Amino acid sequence: MKISKTVIALIMLSVIATLVIYPSLPDTIPLHWNVKGEVDNTGSKNFVFFTAILPLAVYLLMKFTPRIDPGKASYDKHMGSYRIIAVSIVMMLVAVHWISIAAAMGYIIDTGMFVKIVVGLSLIVLGNVMPKLRHNYFVGIKIPWTLASEENWRKTHRFGGYAFVLAGLVFFISAFSRSVVSAYITFALFIVIMLSIAVYSYLEFKKAG
Repeated sequence: MKISKTVIALIMLSVIATLVIYPSLPDTIPLHWNVKGEVDNTGSKNFVFFTAILPLAVYLLMKFTPRIDPGKASYDKHMGSYRIIAVSIVMMLVAVHWISIAAAMGYIIDTGMFVKIVVGLSLIVLGNVMPKLRHNYFVGIKIPWTLASEENWRKTHRFGGYAFVLAGLVFFISAFSRSVVSAYITFALFIVIMLSIAVYSYLEFKKAG
């Protein structure tokens, strides 16, 4: 995968902005929120350096992963989709990083809503490119039946594409509800949707056998 100067520039801009704003952060910052949107875990403000560098680490890892994948020939066929996935993951991590910083600085924002929107949009993007992924060992739906059969991989990723888009829509729509019940329903539906992919793959495997 060719390194995108634009993506690197955005990541470095985020890192530099983090360094500039670091002295203004409180000594303790929120690290996790519960389903009610309440902070249930805090830590040292030094943690922002980890979340600032994480997007760069993930992007570089995804840059070099194809070189060591036994199925590296597949990347020539789906490199465009792979780049979209890499950029989507990086942008999601950058967005969550700054949502957390905004909350740490005391801005009144609905953290849960923004995170659900970001995650929902990311899942929709992933769902749209997933059917284009070819058989490999690092990116995609890697379960026993997809890894054992290229045909199963193809069918499962086509089904998984719809499933990811549906999961993304569930997250996106639920972002505008502050109900705790809605949050539990959202995560329950997400688990069911993800499990449906494994069930579909297994049934296709049994059918082929």
